[in-house]
Amino acid sequence: MLWKLLLIASLCLSPVLVRAQEEDQIMDGDEDSLDDGAPLDDGSPLDDGEPIVHEERTNTEEEDFVIKASPDAKVFYACPKMSDETRFPGGKMVKTLIGFQNNGHKSFIVENVEAGFRYPMDYNYVIQNFTSFRYNREVAPGATQTFLYMFVPSEQLAGGSRTFSLVMSLNYKDDEGNLFIDSPFNETVSVYEVDEGFDTEIFFMYILLAAFFGIMLFGAQYLLSSAFGGRKPARKTIETGTGGGIDYDYIPRDHLKKTAKAGKRD
Repeated sequence: MLWKLLLIASLCLSPVLVRAQEEDQIMDGDEDSLDDGAPLDDGSPLDDGEPIVHEERTNTEEEDFVIKASPDAKVFYACPKMSDETRFPGGKMVKTLIGFQNNGHKSFIVENVEAGFRYPMDYNYVIQNFTSFRYNREVAPGATQTFLYMFVPSEQLAGGSRTFSLVMSLNYKDDEGNLFIDSPFNETVSVYEVDEGFDTEIFFMYILLAAFFGIMLFGAQYLLSSAFGGRKPARKTIETGTGGGIDYDYIPRDHLKKTAKAGKRD
């Protein structure tokens, strides 16, 4: 009976011993391969053995959306009624002339002009926006056209030492529909207060008020005099009769005597 138990135990332990011997052989083989001095893999590509070159991405897609000025067009700016083009009156209309010169072989269409005051340190911060003027005028090759643009700086920005960036943008396109934008004026400016010594509007307003009050006083005086004024006594009429004679009863006697004596002397 004992020998049967030993036989069964030997049969159960034999696979475990064989597996342990195989694992020892594998470990010995790996140590031998490491001791051969073969270089380790440094992460090189597995396909062709050449290193991967990481190309820098360019912002070509973003640059395509940036609208720039056309090299065949030239814009310029003029303010004929101002001696200093960097100082503008607050609350008064400023008239400017914007010229567009087509130096190319294609026609351009000037769409509109827009302007505004911006913060000098940050152009994204808009202080005052002005009205956009729309033209939609075609400029032939080799031609030059002038456009009138007007804006009114706010009176609240006048005074002090504050400065602003006046940015004017002219939007135009060519025959193929390509959009362009150019800035004829982009400089730092200031707004000053207008000191007017004599205001004609206020003067005429005072004249109208004085005339109105004069008419009111005249009308009130007329109404009061007609309502409460005393009536004048009626004159007594004297009847001379129908006989054609003269009635001397109303003449004093002394006066009749004097006239009689004067008639005798004559």
